[in-house]
Amino acid sequence: MNLFVKKIQVNDLSKILDSYMSKDQIKLVKKAYYVSEKAHYGQYRHSGESYVSHPLSVAIILAELKLDYFCIIAALLHDCIEDTSLTQDDIVKDFGDEVAHIVQGVSKLTDLEFHTNIDKQAQNFRKLFLAMSTDMRVMMIKLADRLHNMRTLKSVDIKKQLKIAKETSEIHAPIARRLGLNSIRAELEDLCFQVIHPYRYKVITKKIKKQYGNSKKNLNLIHNEIENRLKQEKIYEVKIIGRGKQPYSIYKKMQLKQLKFSRVLDMYAFRIIVKDASKCYQILGIIHNLYKPLPGRFKDYIALPKSNGYQSLHSILFGPNKILIEVQIRSEDMDFMSEYGIAAHWHYKSEDNTPANLASNWLGSLLEIQQRSGNSKDFLEDTKNDLFPSEVFVFTPQGDIVQLPYGATVLDFAYAIHTKIGNHMIKAKIDKRKASFAEKLKSGQTIEIFTHKKSKPDPSWLKIAMTAKAKSSIKTKLKENSSAELIQLGKFLVQNAIDYHADSFKIDRQAWENCLKDLKCNNKSELYIKIALSEILVSVVLNKLVLKDNDAPLVKSIVINKTQEKAISFANCCYPVPGDKVASILTTNKGLVLHRVICSNLIRAKQKNEQWLDVDWRPDYSEEFKTSIRVYVENRRGMLASIVNVISKIGINIENLEVEEKDNYVKAFKLLINVSGVNQLNQVLHNIKSLEYVASIERV
Repeated sequence: MNLFVKKIQVNDLSKILDSYMSKDQIKLVKKAYYVSEKAHYGQYRHSGESYVSHPLSVAIILAELKLDYFCIIAALLHDCIEDTSLTQDDIVKDFGDEVAHIVQGVSKLTDLEFHTNIDKQAQNFRKLFLAMSTDMRVMMIKLADRLHNMRTLKSVDIKKQLKIAKETSEIHAPIARRLGLNSIRAELEDLCFQVIHPYRYKVITKKIKKQYGNSKKNLNLIHNEIENRLKQEKIYEVKIIGRGKQPYSIYKKMQLKQLKFSRVLDMYAFRIIVKDASKCYQILGIIHNLYKPLPGRFKDYIALPKSNGYQSLHSILFGPNKILIEVQIRSEDMDFMSEYGIAAHWHYKSEDNTPANLASNWLGSLLEIQQRSGNSKDFLEDTKNDLFPSEVFVFTPQGDIVQLPYGATVLDFAYAIHTKIGNHMIKAKIDKRKASFAEKLKSGQTIEIFTHKKSKPDPSWLKIAMTAKAKSSIKTKLKENSSAELIQLGKFLVQNAIDYHADSFKIDRQAWENCLKDLKCNNKSELYIKIALSEILVSVVLNKLVLKDNDAPLVKSIVINKTQEKAISFANCCYPVPGDKVASILTTNKGLVLHRVICSNLIRAKQKNEQWLDVDWRPDYSEEFKTSIRVYVENRRGMLASIVNVISKIGINIENLEVEEKDNYVKAFKLLINVSGVNQLNQVLHNIKSLEYVASIERV
């Protein structure tokens, strides 16, 4: 129901509350409405409506979910502390501490708008989940608030419509899904689709209406066939519901499965609801005898519930006239959970398997992640991954079920078991065969993890990890392991810059104290770590030390003498060696990374204004550095042995070798070798090029 097109009254709310609240509770709710109406007197929305229509609409949305009277009262008062003269003490006096606590939680989120400024967006996102952890009803009110705003979005300009719709599709709808609030989630998704892709929405809606007559005929036919077969089997207490598809769900299925519109509409959805769970599997067998099931398209969410508590049996069937049918079979309790999600907690408070408990587990995981996250931006990006789950269910060797998002890897599994297991993992097996850390998991697999106390995470693991918990744990451990190296690198960069400008200025103790205070660092070590992690620019530090107005950066280049035992690494995209012209990028997980100046990744980093510096590289030639070459040869026997022999005579190690088949006549060898610098590399290239049957050689 679109409440924007209907003038709502407090009696509309009362009619809904009559179905599940006592008269005394309803009386308190009405009192809250009149307090809200008085507090918001003279305030109006963009649509021209009296402002109190908004909290009333929010309360009605929550009442339809059968939320308790504390939550309904808080919904009616949720904007009062921020926008009116009403105080928290006033609410405590009239409605008690619990209502005041919820209202205060929502009030803290009043300015929670996800602006284009990524830092502010991230900070607000973190604040949102902290508020959720104190009382889930805070989140319920926030979602209902956003739903009503989306319903009335046409009263604001198109630019703001697009901004709000994008925020809602990225944050609010996924949270509603995660909390099992399917009715709110579905409506939010459709409203966002209508704003973000108006033409596509219009086309799909028009086609749905055009095919409605034919669809209704098929729905009635299938409904009658299912009902008659169940009666033959003497099963009577059953509710059968044929469902039409929503525009966004059709659009999403067209995208995900690359289907034409006509193919999507050929699939009809039916929900079969029975009294108790024991009947679900019996009815599944009857339906499979009536219609042939599509192989590989059965899902048992009763034995393995979704992360938001959803339970049901799903099966795709070949129906009459070659129609595909999706059937969902569930008990009445399961259906209630499906519709109300976490809101069911206020009806089944004694149950341990309610969505509220499942959601609490998820929130607990998020709180653990936010404590580990170095900054709000990391928390935002990590958590967004967990908001779009399509689960896989895997097993420990002991038979315990572990639920992970679709696309999760062996590494994610290890961290899901325990942070220490992930941090110390050395190898893994899937169904008793060796598996890489990066292998993606499939439902039904059994994963075994092997650890060693001296093992520790590698920065490359961040590219493998998919879940927020794994990523945040890896980042935390990397920072712990490399803090000494990071301090050394940060100190090196600052000292290098100071030495370079030693003739221009002198830095005293007071300048350092002012610098640390301005940059909110307790000591130099903390400052050095932030510099090494690229959280503070070297140029900013130097300017704080010597300039009053933070003028143009002084630091544009640095000198690097020795590279060992410093948090300095070398880019695998271009493999720089001494003698190359190089520049460096400061990264959050590898410290200072050297690239050749011709490297396309370095050029892109400069264009993105990442922190980079020209480098005067003066290495110790006792060090060795990796680089990669590719040799094209005529396809003759013994060529690889000849190349390896040339390299070994120069005294160079081969780290890795790959054979690349080109055609019947030409073969390519890609070698990763260790050299002291450009001079030794040139010697290698020259000696290999001199071999007979070598067509060409290049540095990769």
